[in-house]
Amino acid sequence: MLHKTGVPTILIWSSLCLLMACDNTPRATEVIKSHGPEEGSAALVLLIERAGGEGPYVEGATEHFRVVTSDETFKSVRWSVSAGLVTPDSERVSWTLPPAGQAVLSVSVETQSGKTAEGAFTFNVVAASLAAGIAIDSGPDVTGSACELAFDNAGRGHLLYLNDTHRSLWYARWDGTTWTREQVDGPGFGTGGFISAFALALDAVSGTPHVAYLKGYGSPGGAPGFNRIWYATRVNGAWVTENTAPVNRSPNTRVSIALDPAQGLRPVIVVSDNVTSLSSLTRTAPNTWSPAIIDATSGTAVEYVMGDVAFDAAGTLYIPVTTGSGGPIYLTAVRGTTAESLRLEPVDLANRWLPMVWGPGNHLLMLASGGSLGARMGLLDITVASPFSASTYTAFPVDNENDASDLAYAGKLFIAHRHGTALELITPDARNLWTYTQIGTAQSSSRPSIAVRPTTGVAHVCYQRDDKVSFQ
Repeated sequence: MLHKTGVPTILIWSSLCLLMACDNTPRATEVIKSHGPEEGSAALVLLIERAGGEGPYVEGATEHFRVVTSDETFKSVRWSVSAGLVTPDSERVSWTLPPAGQAVLSVSVETQSGKTAEGAFTFNVVAASLAAGIAIDSGPDVTGSACELAFDNAGRGHLLYLNDTHRSLWYARWDGTTWTREQVDGPGFGTGGFISAFALALDAVSGTPHVAYLKGYGSPGGAPGFNRIWYATRVNGAWVTENTAPVNRSPNTRVSIALDPAQGLRPVIVVSDNVTSLSSLTRTAPNTWSPAIIDATSGTAVEYVMGDVAFDAAGTLYIPVTTGSGGPIYLTAVRGTTAESLRLEPVDLANRWLPMVWGPGNHLLMLASGGSLGARMGLLDITVASPFSASTYTAFPVDNENDASDLAYAGKLFIAHRHGTALELITPDARNLWTYTQIGTAQSSSRPSIAVRPTTGVAHVCYQRDDKVSFQ
């Protein structure tokens, strides 16, 4: 069972804006960090600017870069690449990209003041055939400020995304070549409403999607009385939708969903807002939902679900929880009517979403999607013990700048990471140090979603670019 959650939501912009020929819209130069430590003078940090390009790095295309550093003038600059054709011109370079795969662009500099530095930048080069199919919805509407990606065991892709123009919810399936799109819900004549939050859980064996979402009327920030939690699933090729409870919700409602393996993969929705208590909704039969209040922190007035929820094989439900802005983060374990919570030290996670997946063994991996510069607690590796009170965790930094992230685990850890408009794939190397690979351009204010295709072991990402939901 796979589950994902979507909530619609910067690397420092260069002052140089380029006019792109595709739509004549002013665009800020994309800035890429080498993630250091660079070799050479400790105080000299190198960045490269991508000039005139955007989106994925496509085999055979020519990309243009410029190396920059703070308050220094270059005396000499040398460029090299692991593959492809490079044409240097002092601090600028043109690079014709090699065939699909990973490739490295390296630069070494000496400044007029005598400082030296070297930087290496890793890129994921995609095949032209894949790049041509990256836009999933080519219609005129804005799509993809939120998207969720998952794969079933047969390698078919399942994608849930928001149509931002009409506030409708869409689903797309990928057979390895072609995407097929269907509307799940949205505004209609005597039916539907506007969608503002959603979550996806996938039965990886059958390929059946299970969706929880917030549907209401008026603007996403409208009156609380018009928002309710809905559920949708695909039965015999058609979408079936259910109102899970006649309870009015705040537009600030957060929702997540998971399938309980100890109960035949029945869907369980976890929901919270700033009006009602943290609670779960269990689907016991079609159109039948059983609500339950979850007291995660022993009587705290308001508790919020803070990230993706997950079941273990025995049916214990794990929920990231917070008690409010600036409050501590808890991992709450719910078994039947009993809830226990592991307090995680106060970290820079408040008002952020926490993607969470099972790692190796009894390890839950929790990632901060967004945070302050240099945040130490980017990734939490939680060792779940029995009794739960004996559980422990370790925290690791992921990147100096984190605007939005997602993670997946399939024998190793994969992180999709956006800072500004730069989109990266982060993976551990043989020494467990992070490897940062550039995979293209994503729209600022959007959050990517990552999943690993089990038939190939390749990580894929959905994200928003040029106001369109995209896939790579």
